[in-house]
Amino acid sequence: MRMRDLVIVFAAAAGVGGIGTVQEAHAEVTLPTVISEGMVLQRNTPVRIYGKANPEEEVSVSIQGKRGKGKTNAKGDWEVIFKSLSAGGPFALTIEGKTNKILLKDVYVGEVWVCSGQSNMEWNMGWSPDSKADAATASDPLLRMFTVEKKISPTSLDDVRGKWEAATAETAPHFSAVGYYFARSLREALKVPIGMIHTSWGGTRIEAWTSRNVLLTGGTPPLEFALADPASPLFQEAKARHARQVDRWKAAGSPEGNWKDPGSLPTAKGWGNVDYDDHVWGRIQAPGAWENSSVPDLEALDGAVWFRKKIKVPTALAGKPMTLNLGTIDDEDVTFFNGIKVGSTIGENAYSRTRKYAIPGELVKAGDNVIAVRIWDQAGEGGFTGQKADMFLTAVDATLAETPIPLAGEWFWRIEIARPQKPGAPPGENDPNAPSVLYNGMLYPLRHYTIKGALWYQGESNAGNPSAYRRQLPAMIENWRKLFNIEDMPFLAVQLAPFMAIANEPTDTNWAALREAQSHTAAMDKNVGVAVITDAGDEKDIHPAKKHLAGERLALLARKIAYGEKIVAESPVLEKMDIRDGKAILTFRNTGEGLEWHPTDSAGHPVPEGKLVGFAIAGSEGKFVWGDAVITGKNEVTVSAATVPNPSVVRFGWADYPVVNLYSKSGLPASPFRTDAPLEMPKTTKRKSGKKKSDASRSK
Repeated sequence: MRMRDLVIVFAAAAGVGGIGTVQEAHAEVTLPTVISEGMVLQRNTPVRIYGKANPEEEVSVSIQGKRGKGKTNAKGDWEVIFKSLSAGGPFALTIEGKTNKILLKDVYVGEVWVCSGQSNMEWNMGWSPDSKADAATASDPLLRMFTVEKKISPTSLDDVRGKWEAATAETAPHFSAVGYYFARSLREALKVPIGMIHTSWGGTRIEAWTSRNVLLTGGTPPLEFALADPASPLFQEAKARHARQVDRWKAAGSPEGNWKDPGSLPTAKGWGNVDYDDHVWGRIQAPGAWENSSVPDLEALDGAVWFRKKIKVPTALAGKPMTLNLGTIDDEDVTFFNGIKVGSTIGENAYSRTRKYAIPGELVKAGDNVIAVRIWDQAGEGGFTGQKADMFLTAVDATLAETPIPLAGEWFWRIEIARPQKPGAPPGENDPNAPSVLYNGMLYPLRHYTIKGALWYQGESNAGNPSAYRRQLPAMIENWRKLFNIEDMPFLAVQLAPFMAIANEPTDTNWAALREAQSHTAAMDKNVGVAVITDAGDEKDIHPAKKHLAGERLALLARKIAYGEKIVAESPVLEKMDIRDGKAILTFRNTGEGLEWHPTDSAGHPVPEGKLVGFAIAGSEGKFVWGDAVITGKNEVTVSAATVPNPSVVRFGWADYPVVNLYSKSGLPASPFRTDAPLEMPKTTKRKSGKKKSDASRSK
């Protein structure tokens, strides 16, 4: 045995570098669940084998003819790090302590990836007709998956439950479909064993997968953690409040399901008028769901609530057309300006649509003006649900310096129609969306297992706040890199698929902004990639069936970002826009052999030859219309509209359900974008390849 083949590391005494937190002694050498029969170890990099034994006990580990020794610390933690293992298998891994010996057979060495997220990552091969056939014929002993059992924990755990399984017709149906297709594609390209550690939970938000310290640094209120801690007085208060809600709901006849708006009652007549006397109405801060406002009468309430706000308009803006921006509203609204209805948003998925209403100049007067909004909440949270920056009144003429006029802050409110909501689970009990609970229970325990990178399919549960996600995603990525001790670890995400009703006119939506947040993260970090799947959506199903597109495109990104292959792996993205002769000239990068028109759009409709769809264009006034778009060069698209002689802004695929047909000749769909809030250009730092930090840099 050559000493350069291994590294012997004594387990850390305490703190971040320690393997575990359990204090009791262990009579025999034990291993974490993920180090078990059938596992795949990472090739060509320092690999850690670790576990527990009696304090001060010597443990030896052997594999591939290499042998290393380590000694436990006072807590019984030990680890041995092999400098490098060669791909292949099956190998035998032997771990021997003072009182016992463990032999693990059927061990392979290749590439190991973590795949995580919410339901679209959890979605298994047996749940979709599109993947059932592939599952039924799966037979690859070198494609293996370890599926972590679901676990919520308010504190960091040391181990998970699960087992390694090779892909067969019996096991593949319960494999993560995205994880399986990713692994299958890598197997074909790299010709080595692939191991996937699948840890996901449907319906969960990014906060559940991020550590407490990172969340607190990023602005998550400490109250959120207190409400998940049964020992906290706030938890006890929330539990008592939940009991009151249950009593009130039962007293109302235990109503369930979505509640259809019966229309405004006669008793609410005049509530939107400019001269209505609202001085006896309540006060509330907006934005924010009214259930979270600490107003007892709005606690757990569905129905219709009116909001009014008086604003002062400068003389210079009197008579000028304006735009009223209210952000997102849950669920539906009817909005009045100085007593005149100026807009409403109703129907399926109204809660996700950004409100932007035109105010005619004749309604705008100098001095006091009144905005009134009737909000109908059919279930769940209700109210203004966007961000403060989303709520403002602005002049259509962008040269008028008097605007925008902010609308966030105090509003007057009054209930028109109400019924109690069906209470959810008691606070802190079985809540996978409490901050950090899945990070603690399903990710942190894996921190010492050596991996190559991570896959992420999540965002639907955070689509209501895309501006926050723009901060949260890169923060979580850095969190995970530190957790796995891999500097610039490759992190590959799936962009949100098209979903919800197709809009006939250009719209402004949170789903589009969430996709932009995902793309922005990739643009600013050369070891982050985003797989665009605008051609894999479903209007009525948030779970697109074509999981193979997500997995295969993630594998392309991995081959380029993690393995350095010189291939076209990224979707075309906008590089710049020029305006010439009343037309917008768009230049793209990541186009490979060039751009390509597809004869069928992402909704399955035929498109006339050469015509590109999904482009919206506007002048300085911000009124978007569908543009006429054609490919005019290898990397170039020209967009124009007869009704927009002086264009200044272009959007592409900016919708809940993008209907588009622009691809690279490599078959990758172009990424949605908007030029009125362009992505920052990527950093020019050299791409790294997931290099692990040196042992000297690790916390002891």
